[in-house]
Amino acid sequence: MTRPIFTLSVVHARHTDTIGIASPGDFVGRHADDIPLPSGGAFPYCFDLLRRRAIYVCDVDIAALRAAPFYYLHLRRRARVLLSVPIEHGALAGSGAADPIFVFSPGRCGSTLLSRIIYEAGIPGASEVDFYTQMTAAFWCHPRNPLREPFRRAMWNLTADLQSALGGAPVIKLRSESCRAPGLLLKSHRARTLVMFRGFESWARSNARTFGSGPGKSVGKYLRALRCYAYLRKNSACHLVRFEDLQKDSQPACEKLGAFLGASIPAAAVARAKAHDSQEGTPLELGRRRRNRAWEVKFDAAMRLWHSRRLALLRDSLDIPNVWD
Repeated sequence: MTRPIFTLSVVHARHTDTIGIASPGDFVGRHADDIPLPSGGAFPYCFDLLRRRAIYVCDVDIAALRAAPFYYLHLRRRARVLLSVPIEHGALAGSGAADPIFVFSPGRCGSTLLSRIIYEAGIPGASEVDFYTQMTAAFWCHPRNPLREPFRRAMWNLTADLQSALGGAPVIKLRSESCRAPGLLLKSHRARTLVMFRGFESWARSNARTFGSGPGKSVGKYLRALRCYAYLRKNSACHLVRFEDLQKDSQPACEKLGAFLGASIPAAAVARAKAHDSQEGTPLELGRRRRNRAWEVKFDAAMRLWHSRRLALLRDSLDIPNVWD
């Protein structure tokens, strides 16, 4: 028996000022099947993993959504009507004609700025779409998980709907957690991918200040992104963007990026993107988040670990260029 699609009216939205990964618990809703499907379409938000369903947010302005620093937070704040769709239903509207171009990074390296540049250049895209974050969590991406393949098929159905809404081959910036399982997000060796890095010392300082991560977690996060890069270089058409290149003379880097994407990135678009805080209006906005106590101690410990012989050997074992200096 085919399970039905439910329409829900949002009574209250939770976690509207946090960066937590999207979940069905972000909303308090009531069944409202008498409400017709809104004319503005439906945008995939997250999986309801326990119930084997996907949650969509309806009737959201697409232009504002594309401009948002964080896709998940924009939908969380503006949701009024939801759809709960069984994962076996398939895509609602999309066909998935053009594969998305995923952006991988360890975070804190200007990837939100990169997304803003892409937006200002008129290239379809979205920043931090969390059903990918859910799928690349350690439990769900494990090869022995019997639900992995059904949910992977559902992920591509949600991707088709997202592509239908955004148009073209959209550039989808991922959270750093998605570096755990890049292979789960590639359909073939022909897939195009982007990776973004920042020199480790500068990155570790920013990470310690912003998140207060301990040395093991901090170094592990960066190393996971390096391993992801090694995988993508072998299994996709992969283009590297460095934070330092965007910060200095950004135009050469943007010209190369535009050529890779098959689109023009004018200097004016780059200037507009750099004219304001790319994370404005989010909990990560400049000056809004308190600097973590004793971050210098954690940063120093991370640097010592990074320069240890064991880490040097690990870096040397990866078939990638040096992106960390």
